[in-house]
Amino acid sequence: MIIKSISLQNFRNYSQKEFSFMAGTTLIVGPNASGKTNLLEAIYLLAAGKSFRAGLENEMIGYGREISRVKGEIKSSEKTDLEIVLTRGEVAGEKVARKKYLVNGVYRRALDFMGNLRAVYFRPEDLELVTNSPSLRRKYLDSVLVQVDREYTRCLLSYEKGLRQRNKLLERIRDEGAPRGQLLFWDQL
Repeated sequence: MIIKSISLQNFRNYSQKEFSFMAGTTLIVGPNASGKTNLLEAIYLLAAGKSFRAGLENEMIGYGREISRVKGEIKSSEKTDLEIVLTRGEVAGEKVARKKYLVNGVYRRALDFMGNLRAVYFRPEDLELVTNSPSLRRKYLDSVLVQVDREYTRCLLSYEKGLRQRNKLLERIRDEGAPRGQLLFWDQL
């Protein structure tokens, strides 16, 4: 699969911009602070459904804007349009979803969106994968595998949800003296 084009609207420093790519290797060059990393982030967003650098998703929305769109055309066996719409949770005074995934104009769940485009983002700081803790390596491998294997993604989401529930239970045991018997279920999960 090849990304043929990407269109950005109110994404980081781009108010409206389109990029087209040819088959083969593409180099992105430009002066500092011209938006090269923002373009890479947009491509990765279409592949993974999340940013590799934003702590909060609304950081990707242009300053003073309510909505941001990243739309890409992918060419594999057939043409596919991928789009992610980001909001701050409210548009024109009405509550809306913070993130919407669209494939060929049809809304999809994140699970069904990921895997249409595959991308790996590697930066110099990622050398810490070799020298630092194994948890960084697991997290990096997770970010790659969720793009390839839908069942892995489903299991990872289930595991992370169970871990959050277990951690909340541990806090309740510590703070409120909740019964420890409930831990067995979460530990087995």
